[in-house]
Amino acid sequence: MLSGREVIATPAGNYEVTLNGNVRSVERALGVVATRMSWYVGAMLAAIALAWLVIEVGLLRRVTVLTRRAAAVSYNVNAPQVEQRLGQLDVSDLRGRDELGILAGALADLLQRVKDDVQREHIRTRQERDMWHAVGHEIMSPLQSLMVLHAEAGDASHRYVQRMQQAVKVLYSQASPSEALQAATLQVEALDLDEFLSHVAANAHFAGVADVRYTPAGHPVPVRADAFSLEDVVTHILRNADRHRTPGTPITLALEDRREDGTLEVSIHNEGPAIEAALLERIFEYGVSGAAETPDAAPPGQRGQGLFVARTYMSKMGGTVQAHNVAGGVRLLLTLPRAG
Repeated sequence: MLSGREVIATPAGNYEVTLNGNVRSVERALGVVATRMSWYVGAMLAAIALAWLVIEVGLLRRVTVLTRRAAAVSYNVNAPQVEQRLGQLDVSDLRGRDELGILAGALADLLQRVKDDVQREHIRTRQERDMWHAVGHEIMSPLQSLMVLHAEAGDASHRYVQRMQQAVKVLYSQASPSEALQAATLQVEALDLDEFLSHVAANAHFAGVADVRYTPAGHPVPVRADAFSLEDVVTHILRNADRHRTPGTPITLALEDRREDGTLEVSIHNEGPAIEAALLERIFEYGVSGAAETPDAAPPGQRGQGLFVARTYMSKMGGTVQAHNVAGGVRLLLTLPRAG
């Protein structure tokens, strides 16, 4: 038993309060209340655990799986052998009627569309490669006959037939012209640039470009280059200059020795309209010409390929090609490393 005594003072007088109690009865009362509350607390904790389990199994796990597979799709789209990698990815098992299932279904449909597009692209590439093989095979035979007919090294046609053979060999094993040109291997060796430019200027009319002028240096100017590829470069630039020059004006070739950086510079100048500033660099991209930005929109014979060939070959020979607008016309500058 517990007892307590307290005196309380009030205006009406002093009062003495005596309290008596049983400890066990208090403990029993608290135990009854605690037992009731424990059921409520237990039920709340069980409900929280059940809700967490439902969310984890029904939502979070699916979100995690979908996120991982979406990340795998993003990674494998840019990886080599994309067709094989994408074929191993699938999110269709996560389809459902809720928002996450709808998202998974949309991703599965997009993934299937990408797979179909990749497969069609591979089929198209294979068909193009077969076409190039067939065209190359049919062209090589008459070219061999032309080589026999023009076997003399002094024959002007002999050099052009050799260039045609080289072009066919470059394109023969690739799926597209741009891939073929970028994969081409050039035979870079010492070349007398002065003699080379004299020959190109003297025979430019055979390529359909008239009035090409070059003043020889009169002494050997050795550079490192592939003769056939460099002739392709210069011929493409000459044809481009011929299309855009003012009628009746010449195309001028000039050679400058830049000894300070170990390179030589060839200038090809024509009088005519300037190139738009936005196209000074873009004209060297595949499919871009001065007349149109896409090959399909270009006039016949202008496929936006010639200057792309020029820059590609110059890069492989360790040189550069740039276009500049000058007073009254356009000048293209070729730089090549000196030999020796």
